[in-house]
Amino acid sequence: MAESLRILGVGNAKSLNFLRWGWRLADRGHEVMLVSSHLSTNPGELDRFEVFDVRRRGGLTRLPVLRRRGIPAAIGKLAQQLDYDIAHAHYLLPYGWWAGLAGLQPLVVSPWGTDILIDANSEPGRSRACTALAAADAVVVNSAANAAATQALGVPPELLTKIIWYAEPERFSPDQRDPAVLEELDFPSDSLLVLSLRNFRPDTNLDRVVRAFARVREKEPRARLLLAARAGPTRKAVEALIDSLGLGDAIRIRFVAHGDLPRFVASADVLVSATESDSTPASLLEAMASGLPVVCVAAPSLEEWIEDGNGGALVPLDDEAIAAAILDLLADPELRAKYGERNRREVLRLVGDPGAALEQLYREVLAA
Repeated sequence: MAESLRILGVGNAKSLNFLRWGWRLADRGHEVMLVSSHLSTNPGELDRFEVFDVRRRGGLTRLPVLRRRGIPAAIGKLAQQLDYDIAHAHYLLPYGWWAGLAGLQPLVVSPWGTDILIDANSEPGRSRACTALAAADAVVVNSAANAAATQALGVPPELLTKIIWYAEPERFSPDQRDPAVLEELDFPSDSLLVLSLRNFRPDTNLDRVVRAFARVREKEPRARLLLAARAGPTRKAVEALIDSLGLGDAIRIRFVAHGDLPRFVASADVLVSATESDSTPASLLEAMASGLPVVCVAAPSLEEWIEDGNGGALVPLDDEAIAAAILDLLADPELRAKYGERNRREVLRLVGDPGAALEQLYREVLAA
């Protein structure tokens, strides 16, 4: 049996995508250490890691004005003390940038989506993304769109490996559908549940989802909407919009714990996403594994998983178009079932074992 590795992760330790990366590796017997400026407060999520709050690693890291200058140096100093085998930075901005400035070696970096598809198109994001990528011994991408954007910044294709490390389709299935979910949400038992799994951020356009849902309710009174979000800066604005539209009885905002996600996703009837910049989102893959049809605003990488009219609908960022696609699916149970069966079959066919793939990549980098 191969020796376990000491792996240093640099990323947002509130992000489920980052935590799932660590859990995958811990499951394989590796020692995972996390360095972050944000730490999860949800019970048990950090228990399997040795965790370091970079904001407490020196005087400059405690001062917001000077933090960006002090954090890379603090990470570098900490790394010298940890005797790690390999480092992996998740999301280029700021974590990959910090890791590059800190001089972590050997280093793997992972662009996720918005960082490489949008933020890297202008300054200062472009220079910072280039710093992260130039320091990397390997780059893990999650879609063809992500790979193309990464190569456009000068990364040779031989440094790229596609691994979808954060999705857990094996945990999700239509069999986990549970009528008790509607009761827990205080919705009628005959409700048709529309589900959003995106966080409250400007790029997820949850305000457009809510406005589209208002149109849906006008024609389908059984429709209900669950915004299953972990966090984000636009929550108060979305809550105010829900109140102004008088939709408080038809919409729930609920943090769904990691262990409960399969049951809640399988109990929905349609997934909706209005993000214009996306790179193989876990929410899409896990909804597909749960047998859901989807309505998505057309975005990079989604066409790798869904075709318009085959698994769901790809629509423009337009309230009326989003609403019309949702209504078409809610009105046709047979179409929902057909799309759901196709989606589950495709995602299980295309997503492999990311833990093994990550471990293989790390050993290849170390051997080189």
